Amino acid sequence: MNNKTIIDGQISITDYMNMSYSVDLSMDWDNVFDQEVSDAGVHADSIPDALILSLTTLGKVDIEYMASVTGEDCKTVINALKGAIFQNPDTWDECIYKGWETADEYLSGNLKRKWKAAKVADQKYSGHFKDNLKAIEKVLPPTVASTDIYVTLGSPWVPADIIDDFIEHLLGNALGWWVDIQSASRIKKYWKTRHDEMTGTWEIPDKSRYHHNVAVSKTYGTSRIEALHIIERTLNMKTISVTDEVDCPTNKSGKKRVINKAETVAALEKQRIIKEEFQKWIWDDKERKERLELIFENKYSCVRRRIYDGSFLTFPTMSPDVNLYPYQKDAVARIIFSDNTLLAHDVGAGKTYVMIAAGQELRRMGLSAKNMYVVPNNIVGQWKNIFLSMYPDANLLCVDPKSFKPDKREQVLRDMRDGTYDGIIIAYSCFEQIPLSRDYHLEDLCQKREETRKRFGHREKDTPGLRKKYDNLNDAVKELENTPDDSAVSVFFDDLKVNRLFVDEAHNFKNVPLETKISNVLGISGAGSKKCREMLDKVHLVQKENGGKGVVFATGTPITNSISDAYIMQLYLQSGELAMMDLQTFDSWVGMFAERTTEFEIDVDTSTYRLATRFAKFHNLPELTSLFALIADFHLTDVADGIPDHDGYIDEMVAKTPEFEAYLKTISERADDVRHGAVRRKDDNMLKITTDGRKAALDIRLVDPQAPFSIHSKVSHCAKNVADIFYRTLQDKSTQLVFCDISTPKAGFNIYDELKELLLDQGVPAEQIAFIHDALTEGRRSELFKKVREGKIRVLIGSTFKLGLGVNVQDRLIAVHHIDVPWRPADMVQREGRILRQGNVNPKVEIYRYITEGSFDAYSWQLLETKQRFITDLLSGSVEIRSGGDIDDTVLNYAEVKALAVGNSLVKERVKAANELSRYQALQRKTVDARVQMEKELTEIPGKISHQKELVDACMYDALFCAGRVGGGQPEPVTTTEKEQEAEYRRQLRELITNAVANNIFEEKERVLTKYRGFEIVLPANMTPEKPYIWLERTGRYYVELSHSDIGNLVRIDNRLDTMEDHLDELRAGLSRLETRGAELAAELDKKESYTDQIEHHMNLIEDLDRKLGVNKK
Repeated sequence: MNNKTIIDGQISITDYMNMSYSVDLSMDWDNVFDQEVSDAGVHADSIPDALILSLTTLGKVDIEYMASVTGEDCKTVINALKGAIFQNPDTWDECIYKGWETADEYLSGNLKRKWKAAKVADQKYSGHFKDNLKAIEKVLPPTVASTDIYVTLGSPWVPADIIDDFIEHLLGNALGWWVDIQSASRIKKYWKTRHDEMTGTWEIPDKSRYHHNVAVSKTYGTSRIEALHIIERTLNMKTISVTDEVDCPTNKSGKKRVINKAETVAALEKQRIIKEEFQKWIWDDKERKERLELIFENKYSCVRRRIYDGSFLTFPTMSPDVNLYPYQKDAVARIIFSDNTLLAHDVGAGKTYVMIAAGQELRRMGLSAKNMYVVPNNIVGQWKNIFLSMYPDANLLCVDPKSFKPDKREQVLRDMRDGTYDGIIIAYSCFEQIPLSRDYHLEDLCQKREETRKRFGHREKDTPGLRKKYDNLNDAVKELENTPDDSAVSVFFDDLKVNRLFVDEAHNFKNVPLETKISNVLGISGAGSKKCREMLDKVHLVQKENGGKGVVFATGTPITNSISDAYIMQLYLQSGELAMMDLQTFDSWVGMFAERTTEFEIDVDTSTYRLATRFAKFHNLPELTSLFALIADFHLTDVADGIPDHDGYIDEMVAKTPEFEAYLKTISERADDVRHGAVRRKDDNMLKITTDGRKAALDIRLVDPQAPFSIHSKVSHCAKNVADIFYRTLQDKSTQLVFCDISTPKAGFNIYDELKELLLDQGVPAEQIAFIHDALTEGRRSELFKKVREGKIRVLIGSTFKLGLGVNVQDRLIAVHHIDVPWRPADMVQREGRILRQGNVNPKVEIYRYITEGSFDAYSWQLLETKQRFITDLLSGSVEIRSGGDIDDTVLNYAEVKALAVGNSLVKERVKAANELSRYQALQRKTVDARVQMEKELTEIPGKISHQKELVDACMYDALFCAGRVGGGQPEPVTTTEKEQEAEYRRQLRELITNAVANNIFEEKERVLTKYRGFEIVLPANMTPEKPYIWLERTGRYYVELSHSDIGNLVRIDNRLDTMEDHLDELRAGLSRLETRGAELAAELDKKESYTDQIEHHMNLIEDLDRKLGVNKK
């Protein structure tokens, strides 16, 4: 396999091997790290085999180890693996044998950062890293055109001086001077915008000095909030609002601040104008455009994901009864060879097996002495059973609430600290009861305080936010120093020295405290929870003590409420990378990827307003997914992974009743009242309307208790299907799950009791029907699930919350029924993950959806599917769009409710128009991208043509020489004696070439061997034994591949010289192709293909349809 394939394709190590994997695995693996690397029991038949052995034994590329197991010298090993391994200039420590990485590792991540490091090192060490530079340049992602880059006021990568230029552009001479209030004198302006990346804070100094200017206080500002204040708040992602102080007897101060709606609306309009002007201005200067494109490329669009291949892993200590699927082996390889991992495999895909296998491999390789697995309380026993099924002799410490009671806790902690275990499996609640020591917290605070202090004095960075952060840290240090240590234990988490921390169902730890200036964003809480704050501290401790690595988060639903959930996972698992990209704060991350909208809502007291902010869109999605892909191992399961097959959804359409139609009119009228403020928000709002609409679609009796029973209800259809399947699968004792979130068991009418009654009427035995809500304790839940797995209970009804996450009853499941629509994509995944998982004996299963005609159901399912596709694309790194809406909206807006209530056909028309718009926008992006690449190629064509002409000219002279038309290249006829002498000469020359080539392997400099037929024979540098060759050089230089024996080598040289005119024809043809390509590119660029008209047409069409539907954009 050639180097190009290795570089361009990110080949697996297995593909690189030329020989079969032949390594003695009969050695004592448990004690491998007590042996010297030259242990005679370990041998590799080839250098590629040795690379595999190094990776599977040590978890790294170890040159000296590979030399020892092959008997070759280190230099030979390095040269034999050229192209498959690269030396990292950041880790080589000026030692030729250190810092080596596989090609797939080195040629991934931030390539511009690696290119710069290699460039500096190459210049310092005389071309030592030239191969690195060439390899990186070949795989750099394409440049992103400015038209595709989302930039806004507050984008963290925009230099502060460009913000200064924009302010000058916007306000012009208004900033030429300001008035000193005390002296009443005119003073020349002196200010400079400051930006501190650590805190994500922007500051415009002296912004209050310019209030006298019309542009500041009128054109782009108001009398209550001036332009520079609006710009600064926009830079800092703060919500623009104007408040008044009013009397409030219930407050201690007797006052409170309330939003002045009129002034706030005026300020928001000024902000909109400023932001629009910024968008027009930012790219309109060529020099500024090129500068920003380069910054964006160097920081964000140069990230290349790594493809992990675990096919070479052998798992020598794993039970032979366990066989991992290929995607699971790949995930194990990622955990071993990457820093931190988000195991984002589908629900039911066997993440537990991956984590256990990875942990044991890390221990076997000597890369981790202590592995801790943090799991939900109710599955500690399940984890233990799976662990022992994979590794029957494993020494485990399992910690559950019963074994971690206060009187036993100290001893268990000592066992964790001092014991030698293959794994510590610990329940969530127990893990939360292991504190970090006071000393650790104090050291951490002092370190952060010092890092903050070091940034003082930098005029560009010294902002009030930085000063505030320092003061807060200083106060925290003093408070902790003065607080006595009253911990109930003497062994702390930092004493345990955990090397690898695995967290199962990690989405339970997403409520992390965020240092943010963003307020009133729906679904975002800056405060967070104590358990998540402590998890973050523990994660960062493990990473700090293990070289930035060591943490694995596993969850099938890493993104549930908003795309901003991705930031939380990145904060846990790639905080260092975020910092290097100036995205460490949530505000900076939002400035890079998110767009917010702000709207007024009437507060619950009905007398005041509040501002509600939501993420309307996310931008720069390819850059986000590339960055996220560095940690996320995503896998969408299918039949090949042991998941049961299914034919998609079986949709049961339920006819709407007259009562339901009448209720829709009520829904429409309520939406009108809410829109026009005719009702108090606490009495009615769009959330209540959406919920009531969903209830009515489920069963009209949930909103109108007087409504009669109908055989056309969802519950009737569901009961019939459940009963039919029950009898159809009697022999197999197949089981079914029914999900319903809206109407759970309680007094009065509810769907659970209604469904059970209908099933009883159709002969389904009562003892084989169960509600998950009746299992109130963990013991009862375990017993219930056991009966379901055994087929003793065959119909289990529950909500997503109680019957979703962590419920493993898939053994006999044949059908799942969605009797209502789940709220979020993650809920849908969790529901269906109960049946679509490994361990189900049924090869094919059924998933039913019940949809009331003319209700919110079909539209809600469509929204869910669209959002889930977006999440899947994001996690898999395959997102093609550069911008997309968020996934958090579960409440229908006024236009949606109205359209659905009246069955408006314009809704379908709008959906079609929106899809067409997305298609044309995608085509336009591809056209722009192709144009950028063609322009780049066209600029390179002249240089290539010039070089090709030089080759043609040189070859023309050499062809004439070989033909004897110049310089006497064609020999004269010779006598018999001369022929004998010629034969001896050729024999000696063959030997000379063969011996010289053999002795020239891996030489660092090329040299001239001899002359033949007027051409110098040149021995190349860095030649490998696999492909010996020479250069023939006269006016030009010509490649001749040799065989390993001397027979025929001289004939090859003669053939090369005798066919010089043929080679000249090839070079001329190449020149012609280049000239033709240049003309074709120029012609193609002249076409100026564009989809602008189609995009504008569909945008206008959507705007017209929105107007007809009465849409107010969110």
